[in-house]
Parts: sequence; C-alpha cells; structure tokens
Amino acid sequence: MSNEQDNDEQISFADASIDRSLVAIDQDLPRQVIALPLSQRPVFPGMLLPMSVPPGPLAEALRIAIEQRQRMAGFFLTTNTMPPDTTWGLDDLHHMGAVVRIEKHQFREDGGAQVFAQVLSRFQIDDVISEQPFLLVSGQPIHNVVDNQDQQVRARAMAVVTALKDLVQYNPVFADEIKMVLANFNQIDGPGRLADLAASLTTAAREEIQEVLETLDIIPRMDKVLLLLAKEAQLAALKTKISEQINDQVNERQRTFFLHEQLKAIKQELGLEKDDKSLELDKLRQQLEEQRKQMPEEVLGACQDEIRKLSLLESSSPEYGVARNRVEWLLALPWGTSTTDNLELDRIRRGLDADHYGLEEVKDRIIQFCAVRRLRNDHGGGIIALVGPPGCGKTSIGASIARHLGRRFFRFSLGGLRDEAEIKGHRRTYIGALPGKLAQALRRCGTMNPVILLDEIDKLSHGPQGDPSAALLEVLDPEQNREFLDHYLDVRIDLSQVLFICTANDISTIPEALHDRMETIRLAGYVEPEKLAIARRYLVPKQRQAHGLSGRDLTIRRPALTALVRSYAREAGVRRAEQHVAKICRQVATAKVTWQQEQPQTPYPGVTITAATLADYLGKPTISDEALMGRAVPGVVTGLAWTAMGGATLEIEAIAIPATEGGFQLSGQLGDVMKESATLARSYLRANAARFGITADWFDSHLIHLHVPAGATPKDGPSAGITMATAMLSLALGRPVRRHLGMTGELTLTGRVYPIGGVREKLVAARRSRLRTVILPQANEADHARLPSHICDGITVHFVETLDQVLAIAGLLEACKG
Repeated sequence: MSNEQDNDEQISFADASIDRSLVAIDQDLPRQVIALPLSQRPVFPGMLLPMSVPPGPLAEALRIAIEQRQRMAGFFLTTNTMPPDTTWGLDDLHHMGAVVRIEKHQFREDGGAQVFAQVLSRFQIDDVISEQPFLLVSGQPIHNVVDNQDQQVRARAMAVVTALKDLVQYNPVFADEIKMVLANFNQIDGPGRLADLAASLTTAAREEIQEVLETLDIIPRMDKVLLLLAKEAQLAALKTKISEQINDQVNERQRTFFLHEQLKAIKQELGLEKDDKSLELDKLRQQLEEQRKQMPEEVLGACQDEIRKLSLLESSSPEYGVARNRVEWLLALPWGTSTTDNLELDRIRRGLDADHYGLEEVKDRIIQFCAVRRLRNDHGGGIIALVGPPGCGKTSIGASIARHLGRRFFRFSLGGLRDEAEIKGHRRTYIGALPGKLAQALRRCGTMNPVILLDEIDKLSHGPQGDPSAALLEVLDPEQNREFLDHYLDVRIDLSQVLFICTANDISTIPEALHDRMETIRLAGYVEPEKLAIARRYLVPKQRQAHGLSGRDLTIRRPALTALVRSYAREAGVRRAEQHVAKICRQVATAKVTWQQEQPQTPYPGVTITAATLADYLGKPTISDEALMGRAVPGVVTGLAWTAMGGATLEIEAIAIPATEGGFQLSGQLGDVMKESATLARSYLRANAARFGITADWFDSHLIHLHVPAGATPKDGPSAGITMATAMLSLALGRPVRRHLGMTGELTLTGRVYPIGGVREKLVAARRSRLRTVILPQANEADHARLPSHICDGITVHFVETLDQVLAIAGLLEACKG
C-alpha cells in the first residue's frame, strides 16, 4: 500500500487525517486478522484512512476481510520494497502493526476498490495461522494504560504541544490537522494518543515512525516523538531560510533591473546617454563614413543594408549577431589600402642573394616582376608555383621575397585541406561561420597587395565538404581573381594585387586545370658545391646562434662539411644537413656547460670539427658510395630517375637462371608503365638477338629476373627503358658496361629513344653520385642547354636517338651507329 498519486497499482492513502469525532475505541477486537502490507508509512490508532486499492491480490484479500472477517483487517509496514502484484509472507512484514475496521467500501469494475477504514488499535503478531490463500495471523491488540497525572508524562505532553505550535508557522501542509489537535488537546484520549498523532504528522522516514509504533512505554515513545518534531522544525526552518534567500536574490535582481531601466530611460530623455545598441550602431556608422571613399560600391551598399537591418532588430536575437559580425568583417578589410613596393632591382637582388644561395631562376622571376611593376606603376600581383624536393628553400624564399619587396606576408598551409569553405568562406547560416582564409589574410595583413604563400598545394585533399582545388581555380586565375566571391561576406574581393607563391613537391598530383593557371618554376635541388656553400654561409652560423654558441666555441672545417654532405646528407635539399649541424651544436653546447660547471675559472677552449672527428658527433656514416660504382658487373647498369624528393640513381640489376623454359620476372615495386618498359626491352632484344650476338636459345633456356632497388620504394615511368635493355644485353653477353655511366630514356619497340622529363633533377643526382658520363635522349638537348654550368661541369653528356647508340657508348657494341 502506498500513496495514491505515486502508484495506482498499490493501496494508497488519499488523506490520512485526525479522528475528529474522537470515537471511543471498540474493546471487542479480533485476535485473528488478515495481514495486509503497507509500503510507505505505518498507521496509528485513531486515524481515518481513505484508500484506493488496485486490482490484484490486495483487493481480493480485502474482499475476504470484509465478507468473512467482520470487516476487520491488519495493516503492517513492509520490511522492504515489494511489488504490489506479488504475494507476501510473515518475513515481509514488521510484526507490530494496527487492526482496522472497514467502515465503507465500493468495489470497482476493474477489480479494485475504494474503502474508508478506521484504525482501532496496535496489533502484535504472535503466530501464522495460514498463508493460503492469504496471510492469516494471530496476535494481541495492545492497549496502553497511562497515568495522565504523572509529572514526567504531563511535561512531555506539554513539550509535544509546544513543538506542534512551532511547527505550524513553518509547515502549512499539516496546519489544519495540527490546529485541530491543539484545539482538542484536552479531549484527546491520553498522552499516548497525542504522541501517535504527532508522529503521524511528521515527514520522518518510515523506519523512524515504525519505531514510534513499536515503542509501547509512553515516556520513551514521547521522547522519540519530540526528537522527530525537533528534526521537523529544523528542516522546516532551513527550508524557509532557503526560500527567503532565493526570494531576496530574485527581488534584488528585479529591483536592480528596474532601476537600470529607469535610469536608462531618464538619461535617454535628457540626452545624456545612449543604450549599448545605439552606441554600437553609431560606431559602425562612423567606421563606414571613414572608409566610404575607399570602398567599392557593392561593399558600401552591403554595409548600409546590414546597419539598417541592425537598427530594426533586437540585440538579443540571433540574426542580430550574424548581421553585426558580417558588417564588422566588411569594415575590417583594407579596402583600397596597399603598401608601396620596393622596386629598386639591385637592392632586391642583393637582399635575395643574402638570404638564399642559388635559386637563380626564382630570383630572376622576382626581378622581372618588379621591373614590370615599375614600368606599369601599379601594385599588381602574380601567380608563381615553386616545385621541387623538400629542403630546397621554397617556403623560406617566399618570406624573403615579401620582406625585400616591402609587402606583408601570410603563409597558408594547404596540406590535408578538404573543405572548400576554408578558401571561399562558410555560409552565414552555419553556427561559427567565418570568412575564408584569403579574406582573413587580407584583414591580418591590413593591405590588399600582400604576398600569400600557398604551401603544399600538391597535398590538397577533398571530402564531403567539397573540393578545395576547384575553389582555388577562381583564386589563381588572373582573369577571375579580381572578382573573388567569399561566401560569408557575399561581396566581390579584388585579389589581382596579391602575389601568390605556391609550393609543391610533386606537380603530378596537382589537378591539370589548376596547374595550367600557375607559372611553374622547378627547383631541382642542390649539388655538392651548392650544399657546401649553403652550409658554410647559412646553416652553421644560424645553428651556432640558435644554440648560444660563438665562432670560438665551434669551428667546422671545410673537409668536415664535405664529408657531412657526402656521407650523411646526400638528399636534394639541405634540411637533413641542417639537422646534422644542429646535432653537432647540441653536443658542443652540452660540453661547454659541463666545462663551465666543472672549471668555472677556465675559459672553454672550443671545438674544431674535422673530417676525422665528424663520426664522433654524428656516428657511423649513413650514406656511402655504392659498391657497384667501384667495379663493373655484367647485368648491372645505373639509371637516373626523378622522384618527388628530387633526382635519384637506380642500380638496375639483372640475373639469368637456367631453366627448361624461358621466363621473365620483375621485382622492386614497379608500376604498370615501368613493367611495360621492361617487357618491351626484353622483346626488342629477343627480336634482335642475332644482331647483338646473343645465342639463339638463350632467352628460351633462362629465367631472367630484373630487379630495381630499393625494393620498398614504389617506382613507375618509362624513362628506365634503355637502362633495362642495356642491363639485359650486358647480362646476355657477359660483358659489363663502362664504369661511372648513367643513362635515362624511353625505349620504343623499334629501338628509338624518346625524351623524358626531370633532366635537371637527374643530372643533379648524377653529380651527387659522381657519375662521369650520362646518356640523354637527343630531344632533351635543349633542356640540357638551359642548365647552369655548375651542374653540368665534370659530366660528359651524350645525346642519343637509338638504342644502338646507347649500347655503343656503354661499350657493348663495337661502334656507334648514326
């Protein structure tokens, strides 16, 4: 049984009230009752109980009590929570409860019942008579005999009355019941009845009230009731205090709000002050007036429309914030503002030379850009793409160009970018929308003609948010970027004065439509003399300063730098060389600090790095000359390749395995084009075997295995065709090719040699590997002629049109044909 509003599937008390009629308790009470469970609170003698009984076992037990047990039943508090539709036993109930008489009842159509019961007396269970169909128990109705004249009892009774009076002012829920008890105090049947009624009016826990019910001695029972009333009074006082504090805070806030509103209205009437919205609008109008002359008409109209919209909107509305952010961005852009370019060509050239060694083609292009700007007397821009291996100065020269031109610089990395909104801005309908990076760059630089570096343009990605490379088509097209549309600002922005410098390692990954819009300058990487000069002029001084060292603390001899470049950093760029110089500086810095701590009176003697001591700082050399370069081996030929990291040499190896049937096997992670080149080379040699002096059955009696190191690196392209053919012919004849020879070229089925790309990178790789002779296709002679002398010096280049010429130069044919 539980409260009616909590669960309609259990018996509940609709209103546990005082017996206002004060009917005398019937002394003729049963000794056997059907035990019914109460789930919330116990009941006390003298209470009237309106109850709602749900359908189920409880309703059936109640029906039997009415029909067969003279409308008598026992109510007992459960020992724990029990589902209402389950049966109950003696272990589920407290043994002290109450016997009640059903005064009125009415059974509903759903099987439940509405009853009105009178609690008659306490009832102590002694034994179980039966458990089926319902729990029938026997026991004794308990009556207390109390001496009403006992001073201890009377004093406690007066204390209970006083506590009830104090409780009325805090707890209005039971105010009527408490007042009724106090009004009929003299008529209540003894102090025991007073204690029971007082306990029933508290909100104490069910177990605490059950203890009062089980306490038969009047003085301990009244002590427990007084304790419950004291707790109730404290709880009620705390509740009242909290309510008063909350009310005071609310009232204070309301009072403050109303006073502020009144003060604001008074000041507005007197013209002394404007509200925040008016001040904000006045500030925006003032900024607009200051920039009116420099703004394009479209931007001016957009600002006026947004300010007009703001004046009509409430400042608390979301649309107000969106409109305010847009007009603030429009006013923050540097419309019509440009920096003055430094167009003194000699000064710019000296500055670029001081910052970077080499990169002559890039420097020449910037000088040409400045010359055009000087003749046209404008602030025009341009679009340049620097393509080359990592570590060759693409990013750093962008900042150097901006500094010496006198323009602001902004770097924007495109690596991994997959959302076109980063370029063209977000739609204003999205939460947290912002203009694109280009608009942000103009605002940050404060000028319309900065240098913007679009770094790693070859590493763009695309996803569900769009294709950033397609968005860049408008940016990098000189015919379109003067009217670039940012989705957030929704106005045209002139980007024609911006100098865009794009960097990439591999131009093949850039979409053709985007590549077509850029002027490409290839950086092939550095050869050994260039890297030595860069290390001596830039890397060593830079790292010494970065590590707090002076020239006396660390000296690196030229032979040591040469050994560092050759044995530790033979890649196209100088990044690894700089890392090794930094490694040396860290060790020297540690040694210097240790010296100063151990010998503070003695100056640090400094360190001189020589070729002999270099390995002490960098460890065993990680790069050495290939063993095959020192001796000639049949079937091994050096090819030249182009990679995103720069040029590279490839030692193509071929072996022949005797077999009953001829075959051909490839390894080295070769791409489809490279596999086709190998198959084509084998077919050409087999078709011309007699002319080349190969025995007629050699291809049928050998399995040819062709391998291209390194095996873990994917490779593809047609430029290794002549190298593969030369390696297989060398193997078939048993004759090695010339030493220190490298070659590159595409082979056709008729033995012709077609042109290839990456001539500069391949010759740089040949020079790094100290090759003396290089074979190139005849069609690449013009590419070779444009190369600087320091790349070609010391290398003999032969231009060929047929494979026979290649084989003659390699020493596999008696004479060169054609």
